[in-house]
Amino acid sequence: MTESIDPAARLAGLRREIDGIDEEVHRLLVARSAIIDELIKVKGTAVTGAAFRPAREADMMRRLVMRHRGILPIVTVEHIWREIVSTFTFLQAHYEVYMDGGRDPVAMRDLARFYFGFTVPAHLESGPEEVIAAVARSVSDLGIVQTAQPSWVGPWWRALGGDGPRIIARLPYIAFAGRVADLPALVVSNPISEAVGPEVLVHAFLGVGDRDPTDALEVEGFELLARHDDGPRCEFLVASPAETAIEAVVAAFARAGVEVRDPRAVGGYPEPIRHPGPSAAGIDSAASAIR
Repeated sequence: MTESIDPAARLAGLRREIDGIDEEVHRLLVARSAIIDELIKVKGTAVTGAAFRPAREADMMRRLVMRHRGILPIVTVEHIWREIVSTFTFLQAHYEVYMDGGRDPVAMRDLARFYFGFTVPAHLESGPEEVIAAVARSVSDLGIVQTAQPSWVGPWWRALGGDGPRIIARLPYIAFAGRVADLPALVVSNPISEAVGPEVLVHAFLGVGDRDPTDALEVEGFELLARHDDGPRCEFLVASPAETAIEAVVAAFARAGVEVRDPRAVGGYPEPIRHPGPSAAGIDSAASAIR
């Protein structure tokens, strides 16, 4: 005869298991903080943007996506991870975040808090140029600029590149339809130490022509991030794989009937993680979607 299981006893046992897991998670966070404290002593933080590691963060997130299992939404795991990493980065070297609030300040604040948490101070600016200027005045602060801008906003990326701020990341990290904190944006920073070459480069171009080069660029694997028109004169912000010669991007523009010149590097970022989203059958398909 099979013995019946007392539901109350089973619930109590499950709750004890949860309490044990919570204690272990907390213990590991405390252990991580001790390692960070030692890391600070070993490497110091008296260099510009010393704590920012976009390539390392992207690699950690890819591994997180690949090993994730179960019913917990990946976006929840992403948010928890971002809160942990951003806070520990803040402990290594104080930094603040400047947000582009010119078009959609509510969505921008949500995005900033999702990725940088509530420990890091955040400031809402009136537009992308103000964000970049604030970053340029700092030592190791970050700026978040919305990719899509109103027509009256000029080519804000003119201030990027050289010894000044440049693009170091693209948000969201994990891309899928219907996710929360889905405002497309770029993260800018002053030059960082221990920089690793990005997987995607971003260049600014000057051009002439009234045609839309979007399709011609996409066919070649390039992406038009932003465009500003001033009569026949155009300025473009384009993302391309790091291994691609800049001449190939110029040629793609030419095939679209647009003449461009003076390509200028303004940064780059890790390749975004493509994910099928919460309706997918499982993580195996998500892992195969990462590129």
